[in-house]
Amino acid sequence: MDIANILIVEDDRTFAELVQFQLTTIGFNFEDVIPVSSIQEAKEVKQELEPDVILLDLNILDSSGVRTYDSINELFPDASVIVLSGMDDQAIALEIVSKGGQDYLLKSGVNPQILEKSIKYGLLRRSYRAQLANSEKRYKDLFNKSPMPMVQLSGEDLIISMANTAASELYGYSIEELLGKSIYAFNKNQTNRFKEETTRRFTQIKANGEEIIVDIILNQLESQQKDFIALVVNKTEELLFEKNKFDVINQAEEGEKKKIARELHDGLGQQLVLLNLLFQNLTPPEDKISQFKDISGLIQGVIKEVKEIAYNLLPPELENGFMNAIDRFANRINKLGNIVFELDINPQLKEEDLGDVDRFNLYRIVQEVVNNALKHAKAEKITFRMKRVNGVFYVEIEDDGVGFDLKNVRLGLGIQNIQHRMKMSSIKGDVSSEKGKGSKVILWF
Repeated sequence: MDIANILIVEDDRTFAELVQFQLTTIGFNFEDVIPVSSIQEAKEVKQELEPDVILLDLNILDSSGVRTYDSINELFPDASVIVLSGMDDQAIALEIVSKGGQDYLLKSGVNPQILEKSIKYGLLRRSYRAQLANSEKRYKDLFNKSPMPMVQLSGEDLIISMANTAASELYGYSIEELLGKSIYAFNKNQTNRFKEETTRRFTQIKANGEEIIVDIILNQLESQQKDFIALVVNKTEELLFEKNKFDVINQAEEGEKKKIARELHDGLGQQLVLLNLLFQNLTPPEDKISQFKDISGLIQGVIKEVKEIAYNLLPPELENGFMNAIDRFANRINKLGNIVFELDINPQLKEEDLGDVDRFNLYRIVQEVVNNALKHAKAEKITFRMKRVNGVFYVEIEDDGVGFDLKNVRLGLGIQNIQHRMKMSSIKGDVSSEKGKGSKVILWF
């Protein structure tokens, strides 16, 4: 048998000595088996040693029944307790086993073989319990001391059952205040929830009202289907840095575009207008009139194209808001007479609703999508729709043109420009198209 300290709590000295003798016959040292007859004596033993196994009679000099087990278990919480039961308290013994007791033995059936088997299992269980306790301690140390915010979540609503110090510091609540709350309780948009994915981005509100953007990564615990350890990654500063970087790039690009637009309008544009005036003052010979008209038409076309390029580089109406710019953009296209540009904007939407939106890049994206449709779709109608659902804006640009095969689309400069602007402005998008059935671009932000 393994070396172990065994405490016999039994006020029947004859029976206690019998058990002590039986234990020595199966390999235990006599001095490692200590009999006591009361809780008080057990307290005195505790000053000298911690038993590995306790053989416990429930009815002793100073205690009886379940109270005896509770007292012993409080004194020696790490020991394996085996109840020595008489026929009259067998039901209580079973109750104690359900509370955490290792086993119960009927006194009338105690023999060395039964004792050996029960103590062996008790020691094994004690070993496993110690390993489990150490494992839980290491887990809790890793969890609590992690520099990354971590929470344990349970159930469909992802209720916080554990939280570490880093999570408390991130949200600005004490750990006690976090416990029992759903992780969704901090969401700015309450409808934003996990679906099938295990990583999702949320805009959340801290205790002081500050908004943060976090990625929450779920890791399911093996033992439970609806229990997760979640890592909360604060992306606010990173995204702010990226936005500032893109803003600087964007400002530089737009500065260059404004410069080019002014040069086209005030420089090349004015020179072409002057050239056209001078040309119109010329009187061609009869045999050159046809060529003269062709050249005049080319000059007029170049002037118009230069103005169009300058306008697209620097649309003045955008300074009066996105709604105004889209309305003017639609009017300009409709005046061409080649295609119908229809606006379907939710009447409840106002310009001020777009306060947090990068309206300049949004306009440029819409402009690029529409220009692509004008050039390639051979459409008769383009529809622009805009609405807001649960705080999310949706923009749809749909045409009834020839469509295209998404698998074979080539990433030209226009599409690359759209992707670049979407990344800069945190606008998401999707494209659907089928040959002969037109195309649809959906943007959301």
